[in-house]
Amino acid sequence: MKIRGTDFVMYQVSDLAAAARFYRDTLGLPQEVYSEEWQWAEFNCGNVTLALHGGVKLPAEIAGGRVALAVEDVQAAYDELKQKGVRTAGGPQDFKVCCALEVPDPDGNTVILHRRADGSWGQHPATESEEAAAVIALERAALDRWAQGDPSGFLEISSPDVVYFDPTLERRLDGLEALTRLYESVRGKIHLTRYELIHPKVQFCGDAAVLTYNYVGESAGRTGRWNCTEVYRRTPAGWRIAQTHWSFTGPFHKQ
Repeated sequence: MKIRGTDFVMYQVSDLAAAARFYRDTLGLPQEVYSEEWQWAEFNCGNVTLALHGGVKLPAEIAGGRVALAVEDVQAAYDELKQKGVRTAGGPQDFKVCCALEVPDPDGNTVILHRRADGSWGQHPATESEEAAAVIALERAALDRWAQGDPSGFLEISSPDVVYFDPTLERRLDGLEALTRLYESVRGKIHLTRYELIHPKVQFCGDAAVLTYNYVGESAGRTGRWNCTEVYRRTPAGWRIAQTHWSFTGPFHKQ
């Protein structure tokens, strides 16, 4: 036997019309089939069909499969559902490799609104521009925390074998343990009034992404200007920093 693909994913529902309104009008899925006679509806989810089989007496508590629908922005989807008065099972959850929001349909079937961190969806790989945006978003989120004195944003996305350079060091730091010692020495001591991540550019080579940008940070009337190069590596857990190199911005003057 050879499986050729998936024809549909099906939920059983007690009221087909009410369920169809939820998937069609609330979630905005294109409805392709609707039959009261057959108690059946189908919706186009992009790369798979979601089918509803109505008129079913359901148990008080439903346990079983779930369908994950890819969206561009989970937080924006959550905000939209709140405006519509739709009940959700909590708020968006960030799992680093993805972000997800659980939404029960009128019968309690769970629908997951989902976005992968690398920008891919279904069987469609992320485009290079989507992957670049994902890498820059990781860096910006870590910089946001750094500006408040929290270096954990960088530590959480650094590989165990990360290497690190900056102009205050006499030699390269090797490994996450050494980088953690450095970052912990400045925890709570950095508080920026503002910063800018300027002209970020991501270049890809296989499973490596090289991010370069200029950085300006301001604190207590002082301005620091830096260049940064980060080498990210694609891992099963998502993009992780394998190499960091900071340098001062400015020309080299010969004596």
